[in-house]
Amino acid sequence: MTRAAPHQLPGHLATPRPVLSGRLLEIDRHLAREREHILDVEELAAYMEADGVGDDILKNTRGHAGLFSAAELLYRQEGTGRAANRVAWTVAPNFPWQMLLRGPLYLPSGVAGLLIAQQLGMGAAAAFIFASAFGWGWTMAVAGVRYSEPFAVPGRALRMTLLIGGVVGVLGGALCAGTLIGADTALVGALMGGAVSLAIAASGILLSLGRTVPLIASYAAPVLAALLLLVWPSVAVTAAALALLALVPAGVALHATRPVGLLPARWSTLRPHLHHAVYGWSMAAAFVVLTFRLGAWTLLPIVLSAGLLEAGVWHAQDWLKTATRGSRNLRALRRTGLWAVLLCTGGYGVALALWTALALALPLPESIQPQPGALYLVPLFGAALLLSAWLSNQRLTRPLSGIWALCAAGLFLNVSLAVLAAVLILTLMLPTVQALSDPRSYR
Repeated sequence: MTRAAPHQLPGHLATPRPVLSGRLLEIDRHLAREREHILDVEELAAYMEADGVGDDILKNTRGHAGLFSAAELLYRQEGTGRAANRVAWTVAPNFPWQMLLRGPLYLPSGVAGLLIAQQLGMGAAAAFIFASAFGWGWTMAVAGVRYSEPFAVPGRALRMTLLIGGVVGVLGGALCAGTLIGADTALVGALMGGAVSLAIAASGILLSLGRTVPLIASYAAPVLAALLLLVWPSVAVTAAALALLALVPAGVALHATRPVGLLPARWSTLRPHLHHAVYGWSMAAAFVVLTFRLGAWTLLPIVLSAGLLEAGVWHAQDWLKTATRGSRNLRALRRTGLWAVLLCTGGYGVALALWTALALALPLPESIQPQPGALYLVPLFGAALLLSAWLSNQRLTRPLSGIWALCAAGLFLNVSLAVLAAVLILTLMLPTVQALSDPRSYR
């Protein structure tokens, strides 16, 4: 990597270059390019704060008292990237096993909604599919809004996302049921779509706020009421279950968003995050069509292992961050990063293959047996999901939206699933290699 010539420092800062601590070595590399053009310590401190490095992170680091002390140490590097010339001993990051439990957290709204839809007919089923697909993308936009104000709860903005989710669910559910099934099912479709969309939007809000226990508690009553339908199917129980699904998670989300925050409830707040929603909707479209071709039970391992998928994405990124402490140039980082991403992707695929093989070996009822080809199709599509999730964190949601839209079109046109899965993986590898050539991917 080439570096610009060092700055000529003012006399009061022309002191011997300090030895940086491990944490500052990492920051030194992350901000190397910006530091080459910085005029003073205050400007460097502003860069660090914008990058999420503040007093709370730095106060306990050996050798300085906080943000400005750390900025002065980095400024003394004189833009030479001297810290990058020292190779640090690195240890592979620990796998975030605690994230595995996040997978089942995505299930309650789907389980309750599916059981209720079975009682309400085809119109409700069409609305349920729409609301589930819409919620897939909408929760990504919700997360974007939440992290726009990371140190507080943007209550007004998050409540806006909850309201929009409910309205779109009502309108979309009515339209899908009325168009696909019949006009007489539009009202049922509106109720079903609105309830499921509200529940999914509320789940997205609570997950983004880290409110796991309130999220689980909010689904206790809706899921119990939906399960009651299996032994006591009636109009009254169905209506109660639908009302509980719509109101209880939404009520808990409203309670969690009581702090108003700084973000306003305006279109300008939501607009920067809509490309995340479009990306989610393109993936959802592909997996809705894939579900019709392979069956919901065949793809269940991917749903249940969503936590493992997220853990794999986090672990790959942690691996890349750790690599910056022990590598001197981008070529070496790219080689290490490619292995890290491929190992995490392949590991997730192997886990799905083992899960599917176990399901094929068990004496399950024929209706829930995995479809032929599941042993390689489920791992391939699952690996594509993990690779896509990692790429979305590298600011590539727009090209990914196009890739998944083309995948959905291929699935709809009945292209061979094996061919489509292989082409999808190879297509995603191209932006992966490009992303690993960008130093920002190692942050």
